[in-house]
Amino acid sequence: MMRTLFAAIILFFIFHILKEDLTDGTIPLAAFFTEEEACIEDKLETIQVTTIDGDTIESLFALYPDASQSFVERLSMFYALNPHLQNQQIIGGLTVKLPLSKNTGKQCD
Repeated sequence: MMRTLFAAIILFFIFHILKEDLTDGTIPLAAFFTEEEACIEDKLETIQVTTIDGDTIESLFALYPDASQSFVERLSMFYALNPHLQNQQIIGGLTVKLPLSKNTGKQCD
């Protein structure tokens, strides 16, 4: 009686392990593995500009235009690059970073 119960438990575990491996385990998943592409995010290009008295953000954007971005997008990038200018005006002799065109998306090989 004990031998039969012990053999049934062992067979149950073997069948259970085989069933799990065939349905959810490594065998069906092996065909779906692919190499991941190496992606490099595009970096935002910037230039550093020294301001003069009377410069504004609009005048700086007019001197260094970028047709691929809207004014609002470029302004948000400007404040991300120059957070110290959010609560003050641009003064002469200050070096600021201006955002230039950036490629959207990622470059994947």
